[in-house]
Amino acid sequence: MSWLRHLHFSGVAGKFTQRLASIVLIGFAMTLFFGGLAARQLELTDGGDTERANLLLTGGIVLAVLAIVAAGLLRTRWGITLGWVLVGLSALSMVLLPAMGIVAVIFGALWILALGQGGSMETLTRDWIAEHGNVHPDDRAHGVAENRPTERTVSRDSDPTERTNSEDSP
Repeated sequence: MSWLRHLHFSGVAGKFTQRLASIVLIGFAMTLFFGGLAARQLELTDGGDTERANLLLTGGIVLAVLAIVAAGLLRTRWGITLGWVLVGLSALSMVLLPAMGIVAVIFGALWILALGQGGSMETLTRDWIAEHGNVHPDDRAHGVAENRPTERTVSRDSDPTERTNSEDSP
């Protein structure tokens, strides 16, 4: 489990980590929103308190909005921290709704996996570029010249982990 060394609690995530973590957070947001709707209706069905039912719905909506905001902030140094806070808040919400424990465990595990595997993928990509140059493995297999400049080698602001499209590839 060497990918756990890539797990961090703050800072700016790399491109792969941003992509994986944002997928987890958007799925988490949908689950929290629909969970809030279901919790409200369950509370009202049992003849419960309307105020508590509205509190459950509001909590689900607030957590869902925080998940969307965290997905958008992954490019900043606060995005990962907000994601961890969101996982913690969903675990704390078990006090009001015990079923949130299942949601917190599933999405907490997905969050850890996204952060760890994203960092691992970034390291592997950097190692590949350092060893083989700025050519994608598919281009090497099709006989494209290794030292030919690509869009990525010409541009200074590009990300070395991004694949470029070459005009000569089949």
